[in-house]
Amino acid sequence: MKWSIVGLLLLGILFGTNQTVEAISDPLTQPNNKFGIHIFDASEIDAVGDLVNGPDGEWGYVTVPIRSDDRNREKWNAFMRKAGEKKLIPIVRLATTMTPYGWSKPTYFDDIDFANFLNDLEWPVKNRYIVVYNEPNHATEWGGTVNPVEYAEVLARTVQTFKDRNDDFFILPAALDAAAPNDSQHMKWRQYLLTMHASYPQALAGIDGWNSHSYPNPAFSGSPADRHDHSIISFQYERDLIKQLTGKDLPIFITETGWSNQGLSDETICRYFELAFNSVWNNSEIVAVTPFVLQAGEGPFQYFSFLDKDGNKKPQYTTFKNLQRIKGEPHSKPEKTSETILPVLGSSTTATPAPFITQENQIVWDKIKEWLQPKGFEALINKPIN
Repeated sequence: MKWSIVGLLLLGILFGTNQTVEAISDPLTQPNNKFGIHIFDASEIDAVGDLVNGPDGEWGYVTVPIRSDDRNREKWNAFMRKAGEKKLIPIVRLATTMTPYGWSKPTYFDDIDFANFLNDLEWPVKNRYIVVYNEPNHATEWGGTVNPVEYAEVLARTVQTFKDRNDDFFILPAALDAAAPNDSQHMKWRQYLLTMHASYPQALAGIDGWNSHSYPNPAFSGSPADRHDHSIISFQYERDLIKQLTGKDLPIFITETGWSNQGLSDETICRYFELAFNSVWNNSEIVAVTPFVLQAGEGPFQYFSFLDKDGNKKPQYTTFKNLQRIKGEPHSKPEKTSETILPVLGSSTTATPAPFITQENQIVWDKIKEWLQPKGFEALINKPIN
């Protein structure tokens, strides 16, 4: 079997650096501040510290999407640095790009590019929380179709791709819309998970925690006392099914939830948040609750926003901030370990090798893709090795 220099480059980039790291840590074995918030963009990190940690807490959570066209190293390292300074734990949700029919499906390249990019950032704590896309039981979130078999394959592949690079990646699946019906554009959450597991059981077996969008449905205005499978307690129904399928008791992350002002007053929402945290989300298996959303401006999400369109704090902001929390003590990130090194291109085999630098490899990777795309690169990487 003969390999070209391009083939060697592809192997190095596809499989990443082999770092000696410890496995992920269980966040529930440490003092944990479960309070958090969902933001739309990394630039909002400056505005969330007081809300998430309140007067007395530390190391709450912030959920943020990263689009495939937004892998800006300077921007995201600044986000990670500020998260550390403000004692916030990032939960980063992978996202693609918008099309006329909604969010595009991720490609094989997205797995690799996201894993390389996010592995190279300076995370503030040991666990690197990654959410693998969003509500794929909606056609608009998955290229215009509902395809649980396809999502299961992507999830299994993404878990492996990230773990190959660093065992500190803590992988969460896309949360499902627990209130979605069965029709041409949606699939009920239970049927979706059962189909996923039947087609790719390794997908759900490989995740590290469960991700839920435990919204108060119907109409985002249900009572905290509701106990059906599309209420704010939907995470329990989902968790029970996952345990039945995999035998695993997974820690719970509620990365979206919240009440809408369309049908409820600010005062009612304040009371509902208090009741929810005191009687439902006080569950000992919950790691994080990050309500949607800090600031939406105008548009359909404004009814969930903690800040109004002018950036003023709504009553629910103050209520949420003043709810009692603790000082979290997450496992700190490990010291840097030695990395696999490869020889410099064009040098002799006896030359001093140079570090395998992810940023430089990303540039090479982009060039390789550009060069091979007309030659049927996807078929090339899937071709069996003889």
